[in-house]
Amino acid sequence: MFGMLISSGVDPIMALLYLGVAFIITILLNYAYDIYQYHRAHSREATNQLPPKYPTLPLYLGSVIPFLLNCPGFLTRATSYAGQLTSTRIAFLPGCDIYFFQDRQTVKQIWKYSHLMKSVSLRIFFYKYIFGMPERWLSMYYEDDSGPFPRPYPGTNVPPEKRIHYILYEGTHQALAGNGFNPALQRFRAALLRQIDAMKVPEEWLEMDNFQRLILHTVGKAFIESIFGPSLIRINPTFMDDLKEFNRAVPSLSKGTPRFLIPRAISEDGDGDPFWGSAWMRHRQKTLAKIQDDETLASSDLGVAWGSIVNLVPSTIMAMVHILEDKSVCDRVQREIGENFSHQALSDIELKRVSNNHLLSSIYAETLRLHVKLNTVVSSQRVDLKLGKWWLPRGSIGLVNSHISHMDSDFWNTKNGLYPVEKFWADRFLTDPADPSSGPINLAHREAHELVDAKRYGSEGARKTKPYFSMDGLEASWVPYGGGHLICPGRFLAKNAIIFTCVLLLGEFDIELLSDVGELCSSNFGIGTEEPKHPVKFRIRRKRPILQRK
Repeated sequence: MFGMLISSGVDPIMALLYLGVAFIITILLNYAYDIYQYHRAHSREATNQLPPKYPTLPLYLGSVIPFLLNCPGFLTRATSYAGQLTSTRIAFLPGCDIYFFQDRQTVKQIWKYSHLMKSVSLRIFFYKYIFGMPERWLSMYYEDDSGPFPRPYPGTNVPPEKRIHYILYEGTHQALAGNGFNPALQRFRAALLRQIDAMKVPEEWLEMDNFQRLILHTVGKAFIESIFGPSLIRINPTFMDDLKEFNRAVPSLSKGTPRFLIPRAISEDGDGDPFWGSAWMRHRQKTLAKIQDDETLASSDLGVAWGSIVNLVPSTIMAMVHILEDKSVCDRVQREIGENFSHQALSDIELKRVSNNHLLSSIYAETLRLHVKLNTVVSSQRVDLKLGKWWLPRGSIGLVNSHISHMDSDFWNTKNGLYPVEKFWADRFLTDPADPSSGPINLAHREAHELVDAKRYGSEGARKTKPYFSMDGLEASWVPYGGGHLICPGRFLAKNAIIFTCVLLLGEFDIELLSDVGELCSSNFGIGTEEPKHPVKFRIRRKRPILQRK
């Protein structure tokens, strides 16, 4: 076109000006069209619509730049329409649209049809770019289209020994939520008690520089031992610090940062551990060793180790921080420990009873609501997914972000703004039968949607009289673990570990934070949990324990 203008006698500078104006007009017209379609889709009552493209100016750069500079803020704006959570489609590159589903009705549909979904592309991405799995073995994950469930998807023909997604899913489920759950939990308790004893904390105040490191080397180490056995740490005494260093590099690795720029996060050297600490590890070794080599197994096991602590350790840190920062909350927790768990030895106490404590459960749930910022990946390789008002095309990638759901002030109870969603409130998940405005869900929302808490009544139909912990009605709003068939199988183990750790530390020690927690590290938004960005100084002393020891 520029040549045509020149040949027609138009001055070159004017020709460039005409082309520039035409280009800008085209961009503005496309932007205006996107805005029209965006509002039209949201105002229509039709079902099975393609989520509208979020209008940005300029195209692509208007999405990419704010996503990189302030991902939480950008996604919060993009998934809100007229003050309500919604679903949208964001164009990052030509042919690269990501679907974000945040409205509760759609999220409920996603969990309902989650048996049709699998996040193969995400798993392969992590194995390839994060855990360093060799290219020659990644094809096995691509080629397995049979699904993660016992019965293969119709029309697939993958040999049983090569159904890698089912092998991994079944082993993980049995270890963390099936027959292996109680043994793993007992191993964790025993390992944590040993780690606490090894600290040899005196009865006089002892000042320490890094509260996060304390939790990493007690809770994190005990959890790793409960899964991999004690020999891994014994053979590799720096394993926990190495894993922490690796975790710091994960956000960079996920963005494709060249590995030579982060050498401390990557090492080819790794000694094999001949002692398997759990049935899960033995199962993985027995099944995966037949179809993968040692290097590939090491990559996969690194994923297990990282996944075991990436959210558990920060969540434990933040739960303890919130308790210690508020003396009234700390005093209440101390009373709960003394009244409920002081009459039996720690090694014998029923852990289910500990994890079911109402106040501690509320603190746990509130900690995860406030600090877990994970994306649950939604994808169907075989069929289009009809999700009520919206639908997800086959082969596309959708995300449900926990942070956005957890910060919805129209849904969560704030006691008329007294406890904003951005702040910690230990009682947010407690329902007081004498207070209609209590409970996690905003009273106005409950009344508008006629929500009834089934737990307000006991087993014999009598109305409860004491505050109680309840998650009724939160399946599409409290989503730190995902939901449906996409839910994390380790959620029960994590809850027990976090709450038991709080009980143990607060029952045996006096702990005081000596420095402000300050800024939280959110560089792993979408793949992890917040924790303090800088080391938190504290002091600790052993006290006359509330809890018994054998």
